[in-house]
Amino acid sequence: MATASGTVGPSTASPSHVVAAGAPDRTLRSSIRSAWSEARPAVQIIFQLRIIAVVAVASLDAGAVPRWTAVALCCAGWLCITWSIYLLNGLADRVEDRLNGSTRPLARGTLDAGVARQLVPVLACAGVILCASAGRSVLVSALVMVALGFLYSAGPAPLKNRVWGVQVSVIGGGLATYTAGACAAGIGISPAVAVFAVVMSAWMGVGGLAKDLSDVEGDRAAGRSTLAMWSERGTCLIVASLAGIIAVGFAVSAFTVEERLLVPALALGCGVAAIGACAVAGRSRRWHPRTPYHAFMYSQYGAHTGALCMLL
Repeated sequence: MATASGTVGPSTASPSHVVAAGAPDRTLRSSIRSAWSEARPAVQIIFQLRIIAVVAVASLDAGAVPRWTAVALCCAGWLCITWSIYLLNGLADRVEDRLNGSTRPLARGTLDAGVARQLVPVLACAGVILCASAGRSVLVSALVMVALGFLYSAGPAPLKNRVWGVQVSVIGGGLATYTAGACAAGIGISPAVAVFAVVMSAWMGVGGLAKDLSDVEGDRAAGRSTLAMWSERGTCLIVASLAGIIAVGFAVSAFTVEERLLVPALALGCGVAAIGACAVAGRSRRWHPRTPYHAFMYSQYGAHTGALCMLL
C-alpha cells in the first residue's frame, strides 16, 4: 500500500516492470467490478471471516446467543470501510504498483482514478452508517478503522512508509475488526475472545512484514524504509521467528484458556512451517518472493475457518 505523495514518478519505471496501461472502464457496472478487483477480494473475504470467527469464539460460553442482525450490519459496514481503504491505497500506490509488476486495475489504468476517488468517501460513509446501526461500540471501532486506513495511505507522513507505521496500521486494524465483531454480537469479550483477537492481530503484523518481500523495488523508489530492503533472507528469518513465537503463544494460551482454540492454533503452526522453509531456502530461489505472504494468508484462512467450526 502506498501514497500519492511518494517521490517516484512515471519516468522512474523501467519498461520491463511497468504494467501496460489500458483504456479505463466507462460503464458504472464495469467500474464497480474493477473497483472490487482493486480492493483485493481475498483480503475482503478474510476481513469478513475475522468478524464471524470472533463471534464464533465469543459464542463458546454455554447459552450465549449472538445478535445476528447487528453482526450482519457490522459485516456490511466493515465491507464498505475496508473496500474504501483498499481503493484509497490503490490510488496512492499506482506508480509503485507498476514498478512492482502489479496487474490491479488502477495500476493497469483500466479503472479510472476519478471514479475511484468518488467511491472512497461514499463507501466509507456508508460503512460508518451501517456500523452505527450495529451499536455505539461498533461505530467507535469503525471510526478507528477509517482513521487508520487514511493515515496508512495518505496525509503528510503516511504510516506505510515506516516499519513501525505498518505494524501500527495492520495490528490496530485487526484489533478494531475483532472488537467490532465481538461488540456487535453483544455477548461480551471473554478471555478466549481476547486471546484470539490479540494473537490473530499480531499475526497480521507478520503479514505486513512478509508482504514487503515482493515490493522492494517500488518501495525503494518511493523512499520507504522496510526490512526487506535491508535483507531479503534476514527479513524472512525475522518473519519466521515472529510467526513461531506467535503460534507457540497461541497454543499455550489455548491450553490455558480454551482448548478448542487449538484448532486455529494448528493452522498457524502450518503457516510457520511454510515460512520457515522459505527462510531456510534463502537465496536459492526455490521460492517466489510472495510465498511467505501466501503462507501467511492461507494460514489466516485456516485459523478463521477452524474458529468458525466452533459454531457447529
